[in-house]
Order: sequence, then C-alpha cells, then structure tokens
Amino acid sequence: MKSLVLYYSQKGSNRYLAEKIAQELQCDIEPIRPRVDALLLMIMGLHLGNKKLLHDVGSYDLIILCGPIWVEQFIAPFRSFVKSNFNSIKKLVFVTCCGSSYEQKDEKYGHGRVFNKVRELLKEKCTLCQAFPISLVLPADKKEDGELKMKTHLNDENFKGEIAERFEEFIRVVKNYSSHRQVLDMA
Repeated sequence: MKSLVLYYSQKGSNRYLAEKIAQELQCDIEPIRPRVDALLLMIMGLHLGNKKLLHDVGSYDLIILCGPIWVEQFIAPFRSFVKSNFNSIKKLVFVTCCGSSYEQKDEKYGHGRVFNKVRELLKEKCTLCQAFPISLVLPADKKEDGELKMKTHLNDENFKGEIAERFEEFIRVVKNYSSHRQVLDMA
C-alpha cells in the first residue's frame, strides 16, 4: 500500500512523530505549509489556505495526517487540506502528539472530541485516529503539570517506555491494515 505522511508542527513534536512514522513505514513525507503561518489566526480558525503540495494525494492509498490539536480544534491547515483534497483522499489516518491524556480524551479540549470531528468530516475515509499524549514522556509526578507539558517536546531521549510501546503497536496496526485493508479503531 502506497502511503504518504503529511504533517504540520509548530514546536517540533509532531514533526518528530511524523518522521518516525515515515521511517517505520518507509513512505513519503511532506510538511503542510500554510500560505501565511500566523499561529494566532490559525488558533482563531482563520486560514488563508496551504501552499501546493509536492506529492499528488490521489496517487496514495493511505494518507497519514500528523499534527497538533489546538483548543479542541482540528487545526485550520488540516481542515483546508481535507477541503481541497477530499475527493483525492482514499483513506486517512489522523495522528497527534497532544496535551490531553487518554483519561481526559472526552473532556473539554480532549483529543477524543477532536477525533469525533475528524471522523464526522471525513466519514468512512477516516480509518484511524491515534493520540500520543506528551504526558507519556513525563515523570509520573509531573504528568498533570500543564506548564511542563507545553515545554516538553518529543525527541530520541524521551521517546521510550509507554509512548514507544504505543507507537510500535500503532505501526503494527497500520502495517497490518496495509496488508489486510481492515477498518482500524485504536482511539
């Protein structure tokens, strides 16, 4: 199955995650680049579209979209990508390194609420949504420290333990999907 990882990252954690996914799946990777990269405007939901991609989305069986969640939103660069490429997308997996934990996923600002929006937007094209909460790399006594969550970024030194195990399972499921074309649900 031909796959493409597309990502957007402000602080580097989602770029790191996207690069690891592309490396493990041995597939193409490309950043989504907004025409105007104004963070405040994007957080408010205002967006002027993305620059043209180098890769043809329609030539891939699976798109893996990797990026942040801001204020309970599927970010504007991704909404713009989906709107512009909806008819070309065959199957899509959404992956995020985010601040909400698995226990908080359905609370206000939780990743589960965003996953519901992604599934609603993409319908049957969305085959999997997967979160990698940044708290997975924090010490047990610091997992709820909001300031530390904002300052922490994924890297080779902290990508171990539970987050690495969950990543390996995610890769296994995606590879298995590639082989068997089954519907995924790991959220």
